[in-house]
Amino acid sequence: MRRISLALTTAALIGSTAALAVPAQAATAPAAPRAAAKACHEDNAMIYTNGTRLRTKASTSGAVEGQLYFGDPIRILKKSGSWDYVQLKARSKGGLSKGARGWVAHKNIIPPFCGF
Repeated sequence: MRRISLALTTAALIGSTAALAVPAQAATAPAAPRAAAKACHEDNAMIYTNGTRLRTKASTSGAVEGQLYFGDPIRILKKSGSWDYVQLKARSKGGLSKGARGWVAHKNIIPPFCGF
């Protein structure tokens, strides 16, 4: 209590309008229970950019099988460096059939949401 009085007196003398912090011992409150984290599934990813190329190899030298567009749902099957081997979960906006597989640069993927 003495610290709070001293802080208020000091603030009044200086003319400060800044908010004063309450000492840690006076501000302890029980923490609210946290919800359990949901499981992260690699099949909740989607394409981030329009015109993303689905390739046969994990490099720009791989042949282009087709193009993917923002929001196309994918499942990440494996990773290699900055490339992800993916499978389409539905027909793509670019016309590729559901189940098509290929490599996509990781920067073009919205990773799975693994939050609460």
